[in-house]
Amino acid sequence: MNRDLVDLDKLNSVKGLLKVIESSGQLQCVVGTTVAEVYGGFLEVSGFKAGGEAAPETSDSSSKEKKPNLITQGLNTLASCVTPGLYAIVAGGMIKGIISLITAIGLVSSKSDIITVLNAVGDAPFYFMPFTIGYAAAKRFKVKEIFGIMIAGILMYSTFLSPAEGVTEYSFGLFSIPAYNYKGSIFPVILSVWIFSLFFHFIDKRMPKNLRIVFSGSLSFMIAAPLFLGFAAPLGNWIAVVMTGTFKWLFTNTGPFAGALFCGIIPLTIIFGIKGWSAVELQNLATLGYDFMLPNFFYSNLAVSGAVLALALKMKPGEQKSAAVSTGLVCILGITEPALYGIALPEKKPLYAAMAGGAVAGAVAMSLGVVTYAFSMPGITSIATYMDSGNNFLLLLVVMATAWLSSFAICFALTKKES
Repeated sequence: MNRDLVDLDKLNSVKGLLKVIESSGQLQCVVGTTVAEVYGGFLEVSGFKAGGEAAPETSDSSSKEKKPNLITQGLNTLASCVTPGLYAIVAGGMIKGIISLITAIGLVSSKSDIITVLNAVGDAPFYFMPFTIGYAAAKRFKVKEIFGIMIAGILMYSTFLSPAEGVTEYSFGLFSIPAYNYKGSIFPVILSVWIFSLFFHFIDKRMPKNLRIVFSGSLSFMIAAPLFLGFAAPLGNWIAVVMTGTFKWLFTNTGPFAGALFCGIIPLTIIFGIKGWSAVELQNLATLGYDFMLPNFFYSNLAVSGAVLALALKMKPGEQKSAAVSTGLVCILGITEPALYGIALPEKKPLYAAMAGGAVAGAVAMSLGVVTYAFSMPGITSIATYMDSGNNFLLLLVVMATAWLSSFAICFALTKKES
């Protein structure tokens, strides 16, 4: 992006834009709840196709875009590999939540055929997650998406998924390939696709065009498959185990403090575009059967809602107040970007109140032990995923009230009424 070509004053004066944010070499125009309409209009005037990408413009050395650091690149890569599959994962998570709800209230027996069928529907996105991850990872590393699906199929093949009794590994020349179960995995697939992409790009560039379709893929798999099966995928499995264990230890041994810290900084992670948490949450669900991190995003969203709506009460009537009310209410559904960028960040005090309210809620949640049992959008529609045979759902309601009311009270106390 050539920053010199942008007139921020004129851009901020455009009617309908809540805020223009400059971050990490990018300009982000916050349009609130009318994104779909604005996007449709942009496609019409620009000529781009829906879901398409613009080719980067060539520029001289004076206007080169600053590249993000390695940590940001890693998180962005992780997010780009996980995000495309979230639609199916959220759908499956909601179905699992509905199953918990209807069995908890006795509407349907947990042993009925209805629940058996619904479990198959709800579990499928998680069980076969390596395929969606493989597809997205292949797109990220610029190889044919079908190769990413094939790599996931290799990892999920019965030889490794369900080996014969007593078989734990297979000898392959100078090294052994372990027989791991990679269902529901994330990191093994991403690393495997990355390893494959390195060989594929090297071979494909040097292969005559008329021979590429025959030899580029086959030679790449012949070389890469033993390597990612023997090293990359097991390394990814180890990363997942260590990461899950570390977060579990942190939240178990420093519960309220960890909850307060993590939930308190969530608004900042959204503002600065720090992504990739969903990979950890999904890994927790696959390894532990529950997750304690995703609920913090729900509490944080409620805290942002409470803070922004408290500010709205102190604002004089007008377009800005209407924007605060609408974006504050949308937060309850799990969409906080309009409220954060358009209201909380420019006004500062709602941001501080949201972070403080989130910290209080995170500490309370960890003290009470609230967890979710399925992946879902962190909004009011996800409450069914907290149902269990105990009192987890009732404790969730306590934390929800704590998050919204505490941030509302803090912001209301900090903010002066506009005259």
